[in-house]
Amino acid sequence: MLNKLMRLTVIALLSWSSFVSSEVETLPILSGVGGDFSAINADGEAIEFSRFIGKVVVIAFGYTNCADICPFTLGYLKRLYAALSADEQEKMHVVFVTIDPEYDTPGHLKSFIGHFNKDFIGLSGTQEQVDYIVSLYQAEYNKLSALNVPTKEIRRVNPKLFADAEDAKEDKASLYSHTVTLYLIDKEGYTRSLEYTGTPLEEFTSKIRQLINE
Repeated sequence: MLNKLMRLTVIALLSWSSFVSSEVETLPILSGVGGDFSAINADGEAIEFSRFIGKVVVIAFGYTNCADICPFTLGYLKRLYAALSADEQEKMHVVFVTIDPEYDTPGHLKSFIGHFNKDFIGLSGTQEQVDYIVSLYQAEYNKLSALNVPTKEIRRVNPKLFADAEDAKEDKASLYSHTVTLYLIDKEGYTRSLEYTGTPLEEFTSKIRQLINE
């Protein structure tokens, strides 16, 4: 009798597991959000977004002189990445696209991104390339002032390096407002979910794993 009850319990648990698995909602393809594009990576190489096909990708927009939300977002993405296993990390990329390519040279962008995680990928390019990427993802950015701000007055994570100390003192840059959405892209390049730094890490990692396993 006891053995029979144990067998029935195991069968019930397996059935429940199958039911729960079948109830996991498939992430839809978000039509009109995303697509292929050209850019310059943080090593100064011209690349196409199609290079990332076969990997799950999380895309964020921002810029290195951002005093608040960008460091917060990259800190969140650092925790998100760390919550994945080493094998899962190999199957995904975190990509940060600058909206200020004039200031964010590949070398400076690489230093900034590396402050959070050296596996993260920074993308820049011409202003036309950046604007095209922004439009593909229906993102936005706006310059906050026509006048540039001395960067020494900005609370920055990773200041730009200059050979001349006087150049560093005179350094100025623009400040922007911008989209803070995090775009979750599947292995075929389709946008499948829009997330935020307020998304619980467990929820976000679950979606990443779902796309990795598709």
